[in-house]
Amino acid sequence: MGTCAAGIRAATVRERSRGAACATAPLPHGRGSDSGRLRGLGRLGMRCLWAMLVMAAVVAGCMRDGGGLGALSPRMAAGPAAETATGEAPTGDVSAVRAADAPLARPRETPAAPAAPRPAVTHPDEPARYDARLGEVDLPVATRRPPVLAGADEGETLRLVDAVLAEVNGEVVTREDILGPLRPQMRQWRRELSPAAFESRCRSLVDMRLREAVSLRLVVQEAKAKMTDDEKKQVEAALEQTVKNLTSEAGSIAALEERLARQGSSLEKEKERERQRMLVQRYLREKVAPAVHVTHSELLEVYNRVRAERYEQPERVRLGLIMLKKSSAADPAAAQALARAVHGRAAAGEDFARLAARYSEDPMSEKGGDWGFITRGSFRVRAVDETLFALQGGQAGPLVETEDAYYVVKALERCPARTVPFTEVQADLEDEIRDRKYNEMVSRHVQELYRRAYVRIMQENL
Repeated sequence: MGTCAAGIRAATVRERSRGAACATAPLPHGRGSDSGRLRGLGRLGMRCLWAMLVMAAVVAGCMRDGGGLGALSPRMAAGPAAETATGEAPTGDVSAVRAADAPLARPRETPAAPAAPRPAVTHPDEPARYDARLGEVDLPVATRRPPVLAGADEGETLRLVDAVLAEVNGEVVTREDILGPLRPQMRQWRRELSPAAFESRCRSLVDMRLREAVSLRLVVQEAKAKMTDDEKKQVEAALEQTVKNLTSEAGSIAALEERLARQGSSLEKEKERERQRMLVQRYLREKVAPAVHVTHSELLEVYNRVRAERYEQPERVRLGLIMLKKSSAADPAAAQALARAVHGRAAAGEDFARLAARYSEDPMSEKGGDWGFITRGSFRVRAVDETLFALQGGQAGPLVETEDAYYVVKALERCPARTVPFTEVQADLEDEIRDRKYNEMVSRHVQELYRRAYVRIMQENL
């Protein structure tokens, strides 16, 4: 079971076959002929995961103060803990997230949290630094079970000094919540880094992951408040099915718990992470995604704006190449004789891939000398490039000689310059615009949750 991760795809349109392999060149954006698999509910689920990055960006804007987790509003009082009261809108820089084109679906009103400050969350009198006890190691004795947080491979336990890092509408986020799942990586860092570098990395992780944790907590709270009992029951049923599947893979519930313990986790912790992921996915799918609309005029406007950059394809030729190094022959005469013989066989129509596999000394010999499609001027040997683009498709050129080698060149296939028509990229553009609008709407929604939230950051524990 994984957490609700963030990621923004850099998709690629795959070549579509229209009788010729070069009918459509790979494009820098879009999905291609297998796009149908990403549509529907599955795609909306993916948008939930991508939206988590947007949430983190919004929180990063709200939690502004250099690179740290400083003030959440201009009215924040100085002191060991920083907080925003309900109704105080954070004014952080969220320039990375543009205003959405489509209106945000208005959620049902929820009772506002009390405006008066809440009682302070208690924390240790002397908050420890990250490495205060992190270097302590428990070596498991053969006659007893390793500690719950023991490493699966080395039997090490990294003891985190737990502390409250934030309060979000009465729920706390602890150091264990942030760093606990990272124990395997932390053990490796502890071995590889100096104490100062180790602590710096931990601080950076807390800074980054606390932002994500706060935004996630806000959306989870909103989802719980807005979802019906039936919807929550469906989430729980899906969660139990996931646990059953994992239990079946592990062999038993005890084996599953033992595996999670070796990873520094537990079944209950993982169930809660998966529950939150499911809640967020379902909530955003039901409340945000239906409000995203893309019009035909929008698609045409984007296509015309980026056509020159993205959809105008230059002439391309698929290069077949056999390289024969002069240094590999006994003498120059022998090198020339072999090159002429191989070239003659290629020009006569003998299987070029077999000749390349047998004689060529370049990196693509194992692929039959096939370098794929290249554009004019892109090949490193200028003489080879010029020879290639003077050939017709399927034609072998004259033998090319350079200071170090001989080259047998063949144009395996030619593709003329073309502009990819709108109809071929319409579906990809629609997904691209829909994803952008969706993320923008999620960012606005998280900002609104922040304006209504009570968030307190325990800076002395960071």
